[in-house]
Amino acid sequence: MLVATNVPAKSVQELVAYARANPGKVTFGYGLATSPQIVGKSFELAAGLDLINVPYKGGEQARVDLLGGRIHINFAPVSNALQMIQEGKVRALAVTSSTRDPDLPDVPTFKESGFPDVGFDPDVWQAIVAPLGTPAPIVNKLNAEINAALRSDEVQATFKKLRFHPMINSPEQFGKFLIVQAKRWPPIIKATGLKAE
Repeated sequence: MLVATNVPAKSVQELVAYARANPGKVTFGYGLATSPQIVGKSFELAAGLDLINVPYKGGEQARVDLLGGRIHINFAPVSNALQMIQEGKVRALAVTSSTRDPDLPDVPTFKESGFPDVGFDPDVWQAIVAPLGTPAPIVNKLNAEINAALRSDEVQATFKKLRFHPMINSPEQFGKFLIVQAKRWPPIIKATGLKAE
């Protein structure tokens, strides 16, 4: 969770107090239909706040306005915001993960900040898939080659810079992962009141 430098809050509790004292005046900007939108809405509901929601085509556009003080709150991956935080251009109030981020050891988790229901890691992920009906030998060959590439020193070094954590698994393991994801997100989205547009 990031706030603009013009927001007089240095903790989640101070932000909540500020937003409650200024109902309908504090803005939350996000990339439309992104996990930061869901996390931010979860926070807004958990804290009982009345934030002005400002959707953008993407998160980077929202962060430009955060830097300019035109919006007050934004959620972003640490990798996208770390430099801005370190340069003092924005303030990080909390992380959504279950533990503190090693690059931001002084920034508490939402659970530590008194909001355990917001403290979930959105787990943004990407996958390589093949069309339904692709023969198993081809799927297995692709899986083996992709996993070998993911294990290479070069890819590992690049992913480390980007703060990506590759999942190296079989098609069956990935299928189980998808089932878990398909069950996980609908209740969260329903609780936030978000609807497809």
